[in-house]
Amino acid sequence: MSLPARGGPRADITVYQWSERSLTGRGDVGPVATSLDREALLRWNSRIEHMVWATQEHPGDTAPGFVYLRHDHEAAVLRKLPVRDPHGRAGSTLTYVLTGPAAGIDLHLALAACRSDWDDWLPPPVRQSALLDGQATRGSGAERLERVPLDLVRQLLIDEQHLLDVLDTAAEDVPDDLLVRLVEAVMDEPGAPLTVVGSPVDGEVVVHALAGLLGRVVLGSWGFATREENDGAKDLPQFVFVRGDGTGARHSARRRIDVKADPGPPGPLHDQAARLVAFQRRRGADALTRLLPDQPMASASKIREWASGHQVAPGLMTDVMSLLEAAPSGDLSDREDAYLRSATAIPRIQLELDRATEGQLARLMALWRPDTVELQPYRRLRDEIHTWALHRCFDGGGPDLLRELTVAPPGGQVVFRVMEQRLESAARRHASFDVLPLLRIALRIGVADSVLNDMVRVLVGRFSMAFLLGEVDRISRIAPAQARVLLESCTGHRGGKERLNPFDVLRRTQFHAEAVDRMAPQNPWQAVHLYRLLLLCTMGAQLGQREVLDVLEAAGRSPSPALLQALLDSCRRGKAQDTVQGVVVQQYFQQHLPGRPHDGDHGPDRRGPRY
Repeated sequence: MSLPARGGPRADITVYQWSERSLTGRGDVGPVATSLDREALLRWNSRIEHMVWATQEHPGDTAPGFVYLRHDHEAAVLRKLPVRDPHGRAGSTLTYVLTGPAAGIDLHLALAACRSDWDDWLPPPVRQSALLDGQATRGSGAERLERVPLDLVRQLLIDEQHLLDVLDTAAEDVPDDLLVRLVEAVMDEPGAPLTVVGSPVDGEVVVHALAGLLGRVVLGSWGFATREENDGAKDLPQFVFVRGDGTGARHSARRRIDVKADPGPPGPLHDQAARLVAFQRRRGADALTRLLPDQPMASASKIREWASGHQVAPGLMTDVMSLLEAAPSGDLSDREDAYLRSATAIPRIQLELDRATEGQLARLMALWRPDTVELQPYRRLRDEIHTWALHRCFDGGGPDLLRELTVAPPGGQVVFRVMEQRLESAARRHASFDVLPLLRIALRIGVADSVLNDMVRVLVGRFSMAFLLGEVDRISRIAPAQARVLLESCTGHRGGKERLNPFDVLRRTQFHAEAVDRMAPQNPWQAVHLYRLLLLCTMGAQLGQREVLDVLEAAGRSPSPALLQALLDSCRRGKAQDTVQGVVVQQYFQQHLPGRPHDGDHGPDRRGPRY
């Protein structure tokens, strides 16, 4: 297929092949066609001319080899195929070199290119099928090649052909012991050159597996050469793969891992490497992502510290979130199960739940929703999940959390504990505390009335009477029954000296007339009871003339009949009682004698329920 012309970043293609005279003016193997200008061609040729030779032909082994390397902000991928020269002699090469910006030719694209048929996107004149079938003039170099649209190559190899997914599947065949040895070596010497001798799987597969484990942990170039005759050439990339019988002629300072050789005694990072490999292979790439540091590390000591920090128990390196996701399905090893059951796991679990996203918390609640026998040993963990979900909802969490909490409301003790935690947090920070969001969420998710009542009762011991009476008014707007419970609880309040006069709160609300209407709808005798409680909280059990006048002044022009009845019940006989009775008589005549102005002429009606 030909890639259509399109804007965006482009890469250059250069072909190396045997010729009588290459583009650099020399014979033998050299560049014979390119899209590069002269200066760029010479620059890249000086970097790669010693790497363009393909591995010699071996019986039954004629697949191409690949090289990926970076120079500052540029990168190159080489595809090297062993071929015969025009005279039929073995030992020659047909090498394609893709060069361009390193941001576009990154490790992912390079690995995908190792699994692609380059004829899918190479310019037609230099496709392998054309060159090897004699359809193009060998080594002519007469025509400047067209550049390659890099974004379309990327779309083809990664998005359409899913070649990274193919590598994921192939990486499962990398033996555990080999992968552990390689991970240990990379962690022990970050970025150091490493040669792998006699790998049973292709080099690009091994690099893909290593990068999936350590690409965001260990600092390195991650350049590679998948099929080299030996590792003696200069400026080879970080990882080089050679055949088991191809290393005897050359020696180098590179660290070397021979798959068939005895690995020797384990190093200080062997156990961490083994646990990391086991965790990734058991829990997958998504779980590993949660363990990754903020930046890749270049120090073995820092890498060791990072690995130790994720060892949650002896011999167990894991991500707690993965264990919580696996527990409902019973997908836990004996060691993982023992860890989740232990009390020592709780602080770590709480830390991870606090860090979790809303989506992760909602997923956990959905997984833990069925109350199965398998989850009985972990009931405490279910409470922890609900606790942090509630905290997130009370902080303005999204609809997914609310939906899950509504489907399976948490236990009353969990809700009560969350409120106490938030109260204590506000007290430590000397911050104000607003109970309304908690009540709104609790009402929405269907928390039992008994729990709601306990929530409002706990306020009484924590705040001043002025604050509590203000909350009675506010709470009555969304939860009248709980406002009534709070008011009843206030009568036992034994606070110290208060900065604010509780009576001032009632004065601002005309003695809570609207709040009482909400708490005692169409129930005048209950309204009388509530007014008695308000009087008891602010004025005391026995009211004299002065207190009666203060209450009447606060109640406005037309006091509620229920308030007047409560005053009669609470005031002393004599002048105080006579004052209240006079207001009752006056109110009666205002309402029933003809010619008297209506209440609407004297401001809002605050009379409360009629009786």
